[in-house]
Amino acid sequence: MLVISLQAILEEALAVGRFNTGNVRHLPDLLRPENMRQLREYSAVFCLLAFHPTGDAAVADYVRSGTMADDSGPNVLVLFTLDRPAPIAVPLGPDAFGQWAELDRGANPANHMIRTLFAGSRVPPLPGLAVFLDLSEDTEGFYLPLGHLASEHEVRTFLREAFADIDHLATTGKPGRLLDDLGVVWTRRGLAYERTGRRPVREWLIEGFRTAREHYGDIVGTIGLMG
Repeated sequence: MLVISLQAILEEALAVGRFNTGNVRHLPDLLRPENMRQLREYSAVFCLLAFHPTGDAAVADYVRSGTMADDSGPNVLVLFTLDRPAPIAVPLGPDAFGQWAELDRGANPANHMIRTLFAGSRVPPLPGLAVFLDLSEDTEGFYLPLGHLASEHEVRTFLREAFADIDHLATTGKPGRLLDDLGVVWTRRGLAYERTGRRPVREWLIEGFRTAREHYGDIVGTIGLMG
């Protein structure tokens, strides 16, 4: 599976949308709401898969297995923190996340992003999947815990069902009601999830990039988004 920095994905989306090849290199400028809206042309829903590379081995193994792009489908962009920069497409191999293996949960960038997301309220433990309808505006989100999954197979099976729910509602549901409708579906299925407060996603992403890059990493998505 090939992955690439969210920054590069957004630069490409802007280049396509504006019919030019110029890239915006200053991250706060790049993450302006009017720029982030360009991603709606490529993906209806955005997720952050948050996990510790060693403490949450089942999830890390699932990501390294390379099926996530197919599992999530074309309408869902799944982001995660990678332990290396990815300004161009890079393969996700068996050694992925190894450079962060010794980081404790307090220092891990994914953990920091979830703590920031739930600032002021109880912070749910990793691993988990955060789901957002929009990255360009202040928004609420869902957090679906994954800590009960003991193997790569269980993670894949569980997330395939979750991604199928998200994809179906993104393509058939009423505009702006995805989270409400998703909550109904997951409640009926007996899935425990937590709803975040309303957050300025731009600031959250900037802080996430800063934390990842302090540890020589990146926030990445699959290259299939731009296919």
